[in-house]
Amino acid sequence: MSWTEDEDKSESLNQNANAPKQPIEPQEKENLDPNREIWTLLEKTLSENIIEKRRARRWRIFFRFSMLAIIWAVLGGWFMQSTLQNANLEGDVIAMIPMRGVIGADAEIESSDVVNLLDDAYQNSRLKGVIIEMNSPGGSPVHSGIIYDAIRAKEQAYPEIPVLVVVEDMAASGGYYIASAASEIYADKASLVGSIGVISSGFDASNLLEKIGVERRTFTAGRNKAFLDPFSPMTDEARDKWQAVLDETHQQFINAVKEGRGDRLTITDDVFSGMVFTGSQAQKIGLIDGLSSVNELLNSRFPDATPVFYEIKQDSWRELAKEFGVEMATKILSTTRIE
Repeated sequence: MSWTEDEDKSESLNQNANAPKQPIEPQEKENLDPNREIWTLLEKTLSENIIEKRRARRWRIFFRFSMLAIIWAVLGGWFMQSTLQNANLEGDVIAMIPMRGVIGADAEIESSDVVNLLDDAYQNSRLKGVIIEMNSPGGSPVHSGIIYDAIRAKEQAYPEIPVLVVVEDMAASGGYYIASAASEIYADKASLVGSIGVISSGFDASNLLEKIGVERRTFTAGRNKAFLDPFSPMTDEARDKWQAVLDETHQQFINAVKEGRGDRLTITDDVFSGMVFTGSQAQKIGLIDGLSSVNELLNSRFPDATPVFYEIKQDSWRELAKEFGVEMATKILSTTRIE
């Protein structure tokens, strides 16, 4: 509602003009204050303004509490649905664990997250199997080794529960490192499998600096501290020692694959060379157990079981906003930061 003081004055004068005029006694004329009407109008205006502000404030409080109640109800229902997802299931359960992306710290596949997912899955007393959907080009050998060890430990503690890996586009390098821990590995005929090797790349630009007349100044404590500096030539000692590190890491990878695949693996000159194979080629040398998809395995191996997905929750607020698609959730995200 908008108003001006002139409009209120005009309305008040019109009301006074239409009102029946009463004769004013001479004594009353003498005592009449000429500013009395103005002060009365001002008091009335201020009073109405205060009433209007109070009314608007009450509505704001009402809408805020209503919106807060709606948000809490949505959040409560969402978290309750997530918590009770498994409680309402009956019969056997198959844990579905997607592993898609690069492996490493703060990457799509991080060892601590995957280990927690495995622990959650095995807490279900109706668990009959675990299917890992693998699609990774590799990454950190450390995180790959931790996940490998976690899967092997679960298989030893629960030998009756098979762990199956289904390769989508690829399970290369660290991705296959993890997959080799599974009871069985399946892939598509065109999937890329293998790349059992270790790489460390860089470049030597020391001659370039010399040609353009730039002198490199590097101060170190320890003769091999800057052995990977691209603007300094690598010494024979540093090259041999760094190669020894890569060879040892590669051997750890090889041992893990041999332990995981066992007699199913046919060792050739290419198996541990870092070469990548198609699904069909990988099946012939025992890197995988067969050609299949997730749906085919669920229908053939676990027809009566219910798949339950165990996924890493990156950001609950953003998932909530995406699921409900409401404007209020977008406003909350723009002003709220969850560490």
